[in-house]
Amino acid sequence: MKIVIDAWLERKDPQIRFLDGDNASVLMQVGPALTRQLLGHGEISIEDLQNPLNHDLAALVFRMLRIPVANEVF
Repeated sequence: MKIVIDAWLERKDPQIRFLDGDNASVLMQVGPALTRQLLGHGEISIEDLQNPLNHDLAALVFRMLRIPVANEVF
């Protein structure tokens, strides 16, 4: 599954959307409070979101979406 990350972090109400890479449907949207918490606790960073091959971020996204993934995918 290809996931596209659409992140708006420089807004007063930052948010992150995870989209299906094939049809652009929204898989999950993270609102301002959780986005700030993830950034504040170091769970994600701007650099993570800019790197398409970030395995830690991919694992976090798949866990949040509750998608089982075999280790060899990463």
